[in-house]
Amino acid sequence: MAIRAVRLGAISFALAGLDLTLLHTLPTPRLHATTGATFPYRPYNFLSELVRSDYGPWMTVCFFLLGVGAGAAAWTVHRHQLRRESALLAVASLALLLLGFFPTDLADLSTDAYTCGLPTRPEPCTVVGRIHNPLSTLVFAPIFLVIASMCFRRERFLTRLAAFCGLLAIGGIVAATLYLQSIGWQGRWWTGLMQRSLVFPSLLWMVGLLWRLAKK
Repeated sequence: MAIRAVRLGAISFALAGLDLTLLHTLPTPRLHATTGATFPYRPYNFLSELVRSDYGPWMTVCFFLLGVGAGAAAWTVHRHQLRRESALLAVASLALLLLGFFPTDLADLSTDAYTCGLPTRPEPCTVVGRIHNPLSTLVFAPIFLVIASMCFRRERFLTRLAAFCGLLAIGGIVAATLYLQSIGWQGRWWTGLMQRSLVFPSLLWMVGLLWRLAKK
């Protein structure tokens, strides 16, 4: 049963990685606001905003694949008697699945302020969009806690992988910051570029977790 969960997780993460790769290599899509306005998707847009683009179904499928992968990882970790880590990954899995059901609103990236109700937004805030916003925290926070926990358990491979992924994340954030400065960006600091700097290293670490547990 544990081996099946590892395989399911590995396949789900691999397909999600392929999905994300295709989404970043296909021609630039257009975002579609509920107001009827359309505008091009930019590198600093968030990944979740791809749901509101021409490639919306692909991003929705990606959320579900990541949710299934995290769920399989939670089950695998549980089978290794790591109940706290299993619960955390289950929370991340549920949040990812819910992200597929609750698409984001298109945000105003020109400011870090709370802009619901302001005319500068590309579209009004909705209940569904407000549900979506905190779910991303329920994805990242549990995964980071699991990474920290496995490091404290002195899992040498996972600790080294965590250090490598951490360097990748820091490098990505620095590169994103320099890029935004080079284009004269005056908007939100936390953009899709920073988000990607955390998403891809986290995905890599999760794959490493499954591989490590499969060896036990």
